[in-house]
Amino acid sequence: PWQLWQDQSSGINAEYGDIEINIKHPTKHSYRAQIKTCRDRIQGECNDLWATISTTRNLPSNCNILLESHHTTLPTMYTLVKTHKVPVDTDISTLTIGEIKVRPIVSCSGSPTEKLATLATRIITPLLTFLPSHMVNIHEHISEFQNISHTYAKDLNFYTADVSALFTNVSVDSCITDVLELARKYWDTMETFGLEPSDLKMILNLVLNNAFFTFNQRLYEQVYGTFMGCSVSPPCAIIRLAACEANSIFTDIHFLTLGYYQRYVDDAAGFARSKQEAEDRHALIAAADADNRIKWEVDFPEPGQYTPFLDTEVGVEKDGRITTRYYRKPQDKGLTLHALSHHPTNTKTAVARNFYETAELTSSGEVEKEHSLKLVDELLLQNGYQNTRQYHKKKKKKKRGEAVQDSDSYHHSTLYY
Repeated sequence: PWQLWQDQSSGINAEYGDIEINIKHPTKHSYRAQIKTCRDRIQGECNDLWATISTTRNLPSNCNILLESHHTTLPTMYTLVKTHKVPVDTDISTLTIGEIKVRPIVSCSGSPTEKLATLATRIITPLLTFLPSHMVNIHEHISEFQNISHTYAKDLNFYTADVSALFTNVSVDSCITDVLELARKYWDTMETFGLEPSDLKMILNLVLNNAFFTFNQRLYEQVYGTFMGCSVSPPCAIIRLAACEANSIFTDIHFLTLGYYQRYVDDAAGFARSKQEAEDRHALIAAADADNRIKWEVDFPEPGQYTPFLDTEVGVEKDGRITTRYYRKPQDKGLTLHALSHHPTNTKTAVARNFYETAELTSSGEVEKEHSLKLVDELLLQNGYQNTRQYHKKKKKKKRGEAVQDSDSYHHSTLYY
């Protein structure tokens, strides 16, 4: 969903969704001129908007200075190879460019809209707690499973589903509409920093509709979807998808038409008797999107198999008992902080201990716990740790006023200035 920014003076031609753009007699000077012009325009609009809002709402004078943008740069795009999409038995060096799947990442650090986007994010993010399907952390589903009866889960399978390219497939206008509708409902209970819903609307319109970025010293514009890399995009996309769920699988905002359903950003999970039932369920959610761009990919397990969900594997026994255990993808390279690194000993110990704590947290029983701990054992041994189970011991509580005496935790250096 990108196009090269149209520069009539330099004869640039562009096609939607095509990064390899054909250019007629371009010059680097023309690109840089367009980049600077675009940056100055957006920076000026951001400063003018915030000056208007702060004056209208009688905000303190230092607030105006605090959120003014100066010496900014346009966002930059780079790509991250999706190594988990490469089959385990495939050498990635043998793949062609067309066979390698990448994730486009846009860095908005230091961009003209960064400060206003951060303010909007601070206001919007607390709204996610009012979404019944939203998971506030990646292990929330484990505690939810404890409330599910064996009778309900018997003869069901745990499945997962994810949205294809969520951020770039939700309409900006729909996102803003849904965010404002939810915000107005809880506005009096939120920390709004003295702003009104109309102010939030203007900020979101300016931030999300100026989706310009540079790539290889060329200027591009994202023409559809929430701006990748922008801090306000995730909560906006999550709220938009929650609105589609509310209009399909919810009888109202709190009660589901099915027994269990949760979602972490674009990864959803539930129980169903068959893959067709799961696909039909998510087809209802997709149909609630007026823009008809949300597409789901459902992963349904074979009988008797575990289903990966985030960093856990979930299985349903014949008696309806739900079991969970720690999970690492087959494509995982098994790399973590090495035992011979020059980090403080306390840091390396904490890394190893956290792996074991996660393994315990994600395990539902002793059998699953032993499986999870073995995964951590293999990971740590591969990274130079010896006698790995020593890190599995519980931390000793430090007494008040007691100092940590560890010579490896302190480094002395000379500052040459």
